[in-house]
Amino acid sequence: MVISDTSYGNIVALLIAVAIVFCCQSQLTAETPNVVVSQYGTGDFTTIAGAILAAPNKSVQPYYIKIKQGIYREYIRVEKEKTNIVLIGEGMGTTIITGNRSFNKGNKIDDTATVGVFGSGFTAQDITFRNDAGPGKYQAMALIVEADLASFYRCRFDGYQDTLYAKMNNQFYRDCEIYGTIDFICGNAKALFQNCLIKAHIPLAMQYNTIIAQKREFEKDATGIVLQNCTIKASRDLEKMDNVITYLGRPWGIFSRTVVMESFIDHLISPRGWIEWIEPGKKSIVRRHPYFLEYKNRGPGAATQKRVTWASHTMNPNIASTFTVRNFINGD
Repeated sequence: MVISDTSYGNIVALLIAVAIVFCCQSQLTAETPNVVVSQYGTGDFTTIAGAILAAPNKSVQPYYIKIKQGIYREYIRVEKEKTNIVLIGEGMGTTIITGNRSFNKGNKIDDTATVGVFGSGFTAQDITFRNDAGPGKYQAMALIVEADLASFYRCRFDGYQDTLYAKMNNQFYRDCEIYGTIDFICGNAKALFQNCLIKAHIPLAMQYNTIIAQKREFEKDATGIVLQNCTIKASRDLEKMDNVITYLGRPWGIFSRTVVMESFIDHLISPRGWIEWIEPGKKSIVRRHPYFLEYKNRGPGAATQKRVTWASHTMNPNIASTFTVRNFINGD
């Protein structure tokens, strides 16, 4: 099931779609933003962090924060008590939140994120979340999400290793763009990416790219990462290279679960499709029992004849329907 297209110029349509996806809010009506953020002093706040800090705690209604165009170099945390925050940018090419924290510079991995979202009911539209530390700095997140019922619409997530950490709970991404190198969509959320553009950058020398690293540790867990009707391609710089291998993913968790369905897969993806998890700093393969499923994909990288034997593909719509919006993240 693909959610029908919304009116791209209408924030109300987005928020109604979010409510439909998660069945968690009543129908929303058009309102003026509660506050406006502008770097140039023409709004209520000059920083996004300041606007979020001033938002009411434990709000049951959406709290709209309009972010004017600009590059905001700040580190933002939407804490648990800041529920139902709505960030509305002016376009992923014009409203940009960026940082450069990295594991290589002594930060804990979770603390490298430019933006961290922990308050439930969070929504973002028309914003870029970026970590520009570069591939040589190893783990450097643009975004970490632990919030339940979090939604992102027409947003860009730009980085290299671990760009987007969908850590836990129910998450929905629609018409977004994700860029990176190693494990750049990762985590143990129930996360569904629909109609998204996914592009691999050039990694470090002697490295290969892995798009998804899902961390499901127990077979009974309902978590997983699903790509539906997405486009998987090389970035412009990677297209010029012929010595970089890119895989759909690898099993971070023991029972890692990833589904790629009804998507376009370009020629950058290795015919093997997936690669084993190798212990960091070692050459030994760690034993895993992943569930990697491909269904009705298309494009030069979608052929499954040479896939690894421990991944699977299906033409059975009943199996694939388990991973639709309605069934996987309880949307409607």
